[in-house]
Amino acid sequence: MLILTALVPTTLLAKSSSAVPLPNGQTAFNSPPNLIKAASSYSSSNLPSTYFFTLKIPDNAGEPLKAVKIVQRKNRETIRYKGNATRAFRGNRWARGPQLSLAAIGGPTKPGEMMVVFDPPVQPGKTVTVALKAKQNPTFGGVYQFGVTAYPAGERSIGQFLGYGRLNFYSD
Repeated sequence: MLILTALVPTTLLAKSSSAVPLPNGQTAFNSPPNLIKAASSYSSSNLPSTYFFTLKIPDNAGEPLKAVKIVQRKNRETIRYKGNATRAFRGNRWARGPQLSLAAIGGPTKPGEMMVVFDPPVQPGKTVTVALKAKQNPTFGGVYQFGVTAYPAGERSIGQFLGYGRLNFYSD
């Protein structure tokens, strides 16, 4: 498993035979994945926790899901992850399916950001959950938001922002 030190370059996203070509040579989803849920294993401050981001790739996506980028929106604290403990699996947090193979985990050296690259890409019609292991929940309680962007397979693919997952943390 490779830990990335920069954003996944578009050349890392292998060309897919089902990719939707755009006039400028880029590829995009016909219908982007949906961010179904964001949840944490613990909501109390200062505890090690896992953050779950569940995505549904629609049947008419047109392309498989190659990568997901999760970026914490600015807040009082920036959450740090244990990149090598990041996992992905089919299904959701409560109905876990098989673990998915990841080609790369990481992203910029910037705290609060994580990129997960699937190998092979996740096919349309599937539900997938990315589980990020946080070193610890923030010290200060409150609402923390995480922007989720999905990337289809294909050369020069365009990321589709899916929205924010909200996690609530409570100070003791």
